[in-house]
Amino acid sequence: MTEAQVTDIQTAEMEGSRKQRWRDFSARYAIWISVGVLIVAAQILSGGVFLDAQNIVNILAQNSVAGVLATGQTLVILTAGIDLSLGSIAALSSTTILLLQGQGPNIALPVGIAVALGAGLLNGLLVTKGRIPPFIATLGMMQAALGLTYVISNAYPVYEETHWFLFMGVDDIGPLPLHVVVWGLVTVITWVILRRTRYGMYIYATGGNERAARVSGIPTNRAKLFVYTFAGLCAGVAAILLVNRLGMTQPNIGNSLTLGAIAPVVVGGTSLFGGSGGVWNTLAGVLIVGILVNLMVLMGINVYIQQVVQGIMILAVVFLFIRQQRRA
Repeated sequence: MTEAQVTDIQTAEMEGSRKQRWRDFSARYAIWISVGVLIVAAQILSGGVFLDAQNIVNILAQNSVAGVLATGQTLVILTAGIDLSLGSIAALSSTTILLLQGQGPNIALPVGIAVALGAGLLNGLLVTKGRIPPFIATLGMMQAALGLTYVISNAYPVYEETHWFLFMGVDDIGPLPLHVVVWGLVTVITWVILRRTRYGMYIYATGGNERAARVSGIPTNRAKLFVYTFAGLCAGVAAILLVNRLGMTQPNIGNSLTLGAIAPVVVGGTSLFGGSGGVWNTLAGVLIVGILVNLMVLMGINVYIQQVVQGIMILAVVFLFIRQQRRA
């Protein structure tokens, strides 16, 4: 082999390595690149209004409830499960909180959290001990929580009589509303669980290949019980944020929250088959959905058209993901 041929081979290998590194980088950060591109497009299409500081804060505030719910949903989907009940659980929890507001926040808030936590735990037990498919188990819980919310509220909205501050009389931290900060804390805590604890390893292993994980000694049922319970806890936190932000709740509010808990996870690229994705992907997914909706509002697009666009976006993301999985 001549020196020129060796040089050509080395050059080809370097080029191939460079392309592979670029593909790896693109795959890892594609969702955040998409967020950046969408921000630039929104700024242009809105005539420079989008990046106004108050508008950015509004986007974060409007998506804080969905963000907390989607964070809990992420852990469930990473185990190849699904939780259709989070929106209804949040509605039940928020209604419970406001119905007990006469007892004071020291009673109302913990009871509301306990209701959501109990519902999440029951979901986990149905899936693990009852061996009911997650779709069916959480669909049943969704209907049960929805019906119970209508019963205890007499099918009427429930309003806050006196505004409750979330933490030590503080409603804002610097320029950010406190519920946005709480969303950030929930995201960080979830990331720590996934990346810095054994349960994070259990969750990814269970979603990647449950049978292999079980044979390897990983407590897959314990991991699934944990994620459904944690998702219920997130629904309870979301209920408090909902009450704090809107000053009211109503039984049918869970309908919109259910989609809000799933769509960002899907848009963020977390695999519906489990074992791939993470909480930062979900954060990016929440931002993409929030930015898109905000842009359509700024452009005066009809609210029903907005729903059509969101539906098409979700279908497109799922289609592209499945196509990529088949190629792999």
